[in-house]
Amino acid sequence: MKIKKFTGKSFQEAFERMREELGGEAIILNSRKVKQNGLNFMAGRELYEITAAIDSANGTTQPAAPVYRRPKQLVNEVGSAPVRHNGSGRQEMPPEQKLVLQQLGEIRALKDDLQDVKKVLGQVADFLKYSRMPALPETFKALLKKLVDNEVNEELATAIVQTVYARMDASSFKDSERVTRAVSQLITRMLKTAPPLEVVKRRPYVVALVGPTGVGKTTTVAKIAANLKLHHNKRVALISADTYRIAAIEQLQTFANIAGISMSVAYSPQDMREAINKYRDRDLILIDTVGRSQKHEAHLNDLRQFVDAANPDEVHLVMNLTASLKTLLDVIRRFSVMRPNRFLFTKLDETTTPGNMLNVLYKYQTPISYVTNGQTVPNDIANAEAEALAQFILDGVND
Repeated sequence: MKIKKFTGKSFQEAFERMREELGGEAIILNSRKVKQNGLNFMAGRELYEITAAIDSANGTTQPAAPVYRRPKQLVNEVGSAPVRHNGSGRQEMPPEQKLVLQQLGEIRALKDDLQDVKKVLGQVADFLKYSRMPALPETFKALLKKLVDNEVNEELATAIVQTVYARMDASSFKDSERVTRAVSQLITRMLKTAPPLEVVKRRPYVVALVGPTGVGKTTTVAKIAANLKLHHNKRVALISADTYRIAAIEQLQTFANIAGISMSVAYSPQDMREAINKYRDRDLILIDTVGRSQKHEAHLNDLRQFVDAANPDEVHLVMNLTASLKTLLDVIRRFSVMRPNRFLFTKLDETTTPGNMLNVLYKYQTPISYVTNGQTVPNDIANAEAEALAQFILDGVND
């Protein structure tokens, strides 16, 4: 990409110099007033400066078209308007009609100019949003737009695409499939995932799920417990500390009875310690906690006492991926008092912002344990796999 500055006594003069040298495809990157340097009487005089750019890969530019056009002659629009005869017998158009035609011509010329301006502004907008590096090939621009549309932070998305661009051979730039695969592989390496619970050997291994209200903690606990018992033959026990929602206790108890899994309810931190001791012979103990608003500090401190009493090996912060990035970051910040060492994302089937998962993980570097994509127990849950999540971040939810 060729970038050059042009100056003139007026903006128009600088603009015409730009068009004369760079042609009609040039993009204005910046314009400003500057002081002229020098030792003569002209020093200190204000000039107009334009910084412009054009893709000059072939080393040539096209001559610029005229910036302003004269009004078009509207001969065909004269129609049957009255005319005057001068002394020589020649017909002459009335002054009023001449004025109207002139104004129409100027309006049409102005409309053409406005269309040109609109086109240039569109090019500038695309350049600023999706082309943060010179001469970015279309395949890379398309992927950058895709990532941003899926809510990956624009600076992060740009860094990903630029990194792939810098590493690839120029002969592959037009190979959309290969470029997409390279971007997906880079995102895969950026995602941290946790080992699945079924591989844990130490016993009892205590896992607590915490998070705001409505993110699906109780259903997720049931899914994890069912999979560990049915598919991996693990001896599992459940503890519910969600004593504010009787329906949550009943829901988990019903599931425990059907699955043949032992369950206790902890109404206090002391109850929690006793329940942990009760199930010390089990492979895994899963704890469902009460949902708390991240805005209520006192409730979070109460919840922390239950978690501390359990002294868990893992604390999974459960988050709803349909939430905004601002909300997700607020949840993480406020639930940090629980010292979570795993992130668990729910409702992947409902989200329109899959990129927020990457935004969060890039900022906090905390591994993902599980993701869920529905309400069915024991299905609709999966161990976090970086490659699959990278593809999800790129493609989103298929309609």
